[in-house]
Amino acid sequence: MGSYDKYIVKPFDWAERPLIHHDREVMNGLGPLMAFLNTDMIAEADLNIFIHHIDVKNPPGPDYVEVHAHDVSQAYVFPLPGITFEVTLGDEKHVVDSPATVFIPPRLRHTVRIIEGSGIEVSIVRNEKYEESLAEDSAE
Repeated sequence: MGSYDKYIVKPFDWAERPLIHHDREVMNGLGPLMAFLNTDMIAEADLNIFIHHIDVKNPPGPDYVEVHAHDVSQAYVFPLPGITFEVTLGDEKHVVDSPATVFIPPRLRHTVRIIEGSGIEVSIVRNEKYEESLAEDSAE
């Protein structure tokens, strides 16, 4: 066994674990959420990487993410064609067809909703403790 084996990990189904600002029951209805990297897997990891397998059976897809902000940056990556999503950044709404990436700077209030299609969404968030809410003067 090599000294770096601990840095090679297998994903696991996030299943019923809570995810602040997200309605897990509604989210699970779209498909499984797999954790690919976090501090549960590698203590010194400074990234959270999730892949959500998505299949919207009855468009438009449901709302399941509250408007929120992080103290760190985040990216949503939709790597394959087949998904239409709406992302809110500050007070702007954008409807986007995949493939696409959305970068979210620290403290920018945001949400995402899958409108239609099937495929995968990758969420990458710097390691942080989620805050219940950030100050009203968060970056818009």
